[in-house]
Amino acid sequence: MLIGADPTHVDDRCICVTIHHCFFFLYGTRQRHPRLRYGKVHLYNIYSRNWGVYAVCASVESQIYSRSAIYMKQVIRRQLSNITQRSSYFAEAPDKEEASCGCLRSEGDMFLCGAEACVTGAERVFHPCEYYPTWTVQAPEEALKEVLPLCAGWLPIPRPAALE
Repeated sequence: MLIGADPTHVDDRCICVTIHHCFFFLYGTRQRHPRLRYGKVHLYNIYSRNWGVYAVCASVESQIYSRSAIYMKQVIRRQLSNITQRSSYFAEAPDKEEASCGCLRSEGDMFLCGAEACVTGAERVFHPCEYYPTWTVQAPEEALKEVLPLCAGWLPIPRPAALE
């Protein structure tokens, strides 16, 4: 999931996205769980597992607030060469003189199998209550880890007869 086109799109500074109850895993998704350029992303109750390059990445002035997420690194061992494990990247916005990276804040997240919080500039990250007063967050426990792979994404639910 890539949010924000590229470093030249400075108008993307207005992006505000909430992502919750998602399951990201290695098969075809080695990174971008999500990746953000500019803008602000609120992540909560996501489960990111087996990434190759990085799970979450903030770059070019972006802000990511992660809450009650589960990050599980490399359950399956794979040989990945020339990989940099980073959570933020420096890039230059065309209307600024210096390159900058994004900021990440982690609150109540669960880190398993060697995953680590790579927070940068946490004190500069927005708080979701600036945009909405309340939201329901589940604790990042075994029950959430079990239900997200079963209930997130496309599901083969039959179309209601009334719509056929």
